[in-house]
Amino acid sequence: MDDQRSTPDDTIRFRPIDRSQAVATPLDKLLPSDHPARLVVTFVDGLDFTPLYQAIKARLGQPGAPVFDPRLLFSLWLFATVEGVASARRLERLCQRDLAFRWICGGVAPNYHTLSTFYAEHGDFLDATFIDILAALTERQLLTPKTIAIDGRKVTANASKESFHREPTLQRHRQEAEQRVATLRQLRDKGGAAANQQRAAQKRAAEQRRQRLAEAVASVRQRQEERRQSGRSQPEEARASSTDAEARKMKRSHGGFEPSFNVQTATDVSSGIIVAVVVTEQACDNGLLGPMVEKAQANTKTPVERSLADAGYSDATDVEDLEKQGTAVYMPPKNEKKERQQGKDPYQPKRRDSKELAQWRQRMGTAAAQELYRLRAVVAEGVHAQQSNRGWKRFRLRGLVKAGMEALWQAIAHNVCVLIAKKWLRTEGILRPQLA
Repeated sequence: MDDQRSTPDDTIRFRPIDRSQAVATPLDKLLPSDHPARLVVTFVDGLDFTPLYQAIKARLGQPGAPVFDPRLLFSLWLFATVEGVASARRLERLCQRDLAFRWICGGVAPNYHTLSTFYAEHGDFLDATFIDILAALTERQLLTPKTIAIDGRKVTANASKESFHREPTLQRHRQEAEQRVATLRQLRDKGGAAANQQRAAQKRAAEQRRQRLAEAVASVRQRQEERRQSGRSQPEEARASSTDAEARKMKRSHGGFEPSFNVQTATDVSSGIIVAVVVTEQACDNGLLGPMVEKAQANTKTPVERSLADAGYSDATDVEDLEKQGTAVYMPPKNEKKERQQGKDPYQPKRRDSKELAQWRQRMGTAAAQELYRLRAVVAEGVHAQQSNRGWKRFRLRGLVKAGMEALWQAIAHNVCVLIAKKWLRTEGILRPQLA
């Protein structure tokens, strides 16, 4: 069959195509002046990177290749998190193709390995930066966290259901991993440079697997002991993941169980700024209300006057302690619906209630308290919904510590989005609301 191509009608007006023209316009002129990337870079420029700069060994007059500025890598990941990009390989491609990311890079794009390493390190710096941002907002009177809303969200861990095994299976896999490491050590320095480089990579992977399996064995033994102390039958049936020993199977909203971590978030009701984030392996929220309020107060150096939480946080000790400290708890009684169906008043003090518990119940029976409590779903659940909409539905890092770092990236990105949405962030920095 002959190759026949259609010819455009000469009467149609097309936009001209000229792929041979030279483009000499600087990136700074191509990117709009009000683009969010500019705001993110300006925001990052105001942060203190002294701890990261002090750890860099590449200095003038000394051997070694130059490194990427941590400020650049932080800007890339912060803007990527805002845009819902979680993959280092995808971010590498965007740094080469996307105008906003190319502008942030300034023409020099890091590879995925550099990006991935930076993202998974510097947990102490992330935590300190998160607190410094809250301090700056409080100083400028943009943040007054007297009322906070607390909510938990289960995020899928970087582990599969099939990776969970009992102790005998984990021990067998561990022995196999140790044998693999020993074999690779014996083969070291045998063969050419390429073969040795390949074996070195295999050895690193084998050692990482052996370490993960050792952690899994320790974790499954801990869970067995927890089962014994709780009086549950068959403690030897406890399982742990061979890829992420700290992940737990948790019941999710769809009714099934998945390896997950529980992300606890405390949000300032008036501004929508996250003031505390904690990642835990505890499946339920019970007993986490008090620690989250304490974390929020420590981060902001401001006493919390009112805390909003759902009935899943219902813990008598937490309520009593917070009420004694001057933090009013706005949380419905745990069996509120059931008692209503039975014709009982759930807000009446119980016979064994302390003064603080009785005060809490009576408060929740008032219209003013119930109206304030309605803000919890809008604020707290809204934060988790926005994070999910930005693509954060699964951890890419493994382990409780690394998961906490990933949650901090998400919290900082959320707060930056709030600053941009409220127009508190300009290319010249953070401004007071009346000047924005």
